[in-house]
Amino acid sequence: MSEGTQTVQQQTLEDQYLQQVQDYFGQSMGRVKSQVQNYRQQLEQFSQQLPEGGAQAQIQEMIDSYSEIEGTMDQAAQDTGVEDTMSQAVEKTQQQMQQVAQGAAQRAQDTAGQATDQAGQVACQTTEQAGQVAGQAQDVAGGATQQAQNTAGQAAQQGQQAAGQAAQQGQQAAQQATGGGGQQQPDATHAAQQKAQELSVDLSQVQGPEQGAVSPSGT
Repeated sequence: MSEGTQTVQQQTLEDQYLQQVQDYFGQSMGRVKSQVQNYRQQLEQFSQQLPEGGAQAQIQEMIDSYSEIEGTMDQAAQDTGVEDTMSQAVEKTQQQMQQVAQGAAQRAQDTAGQATDQAGQVACQTTEQAGQVAGQAQDVAGGATQQAQNTAGQAAQQGQQAAGQAAQQGQQAAQQATGGGGQQQPDATHAAQQKAQELSVDLSQVQGPEQGAVSPSGT
């Protein structure tokens, strides 16, 4: 292999290495610049929310520092010839950061939606359980009311029966006290009753002998 050919190959390898280094440098510069831009934008948002004063002035100084860093990086990329590589890396990094932010927001929404669904399910279950408890309470109340009504009916019936028995017993006692409402027939033997019937004599009109009186026969 001739010396010229070796020189060409060596130059080619050096060019490749240099290109790789430039690409790496440009991509690194792009990623760093993208983060610097993101930080600067966040500071600008904070500054807009603050009233004019010392705090806003300090934040503005930070924003200016980030802007100077971006300018320095642009100049370095221009001096090394990696402007295009750095710009592509900045755009790629920004897209990745946006995708990450969107994914986080979507996950947060999904989590919030799941929590809402679970809360709705719990609320439905609680409502159903409350309805079941209310139904059971109504059943118990209805059963207690029915039992009370049955007990009251039984007590009233027993009271009526007791009152009827007491009235009947009172009537019987009154009849016994007044002699049954009529005169008692005097005691008479069966023969006397038969003789009275033959003579058509009402034994109820016959007065018995008084106590201590003496019969005509002297007995």
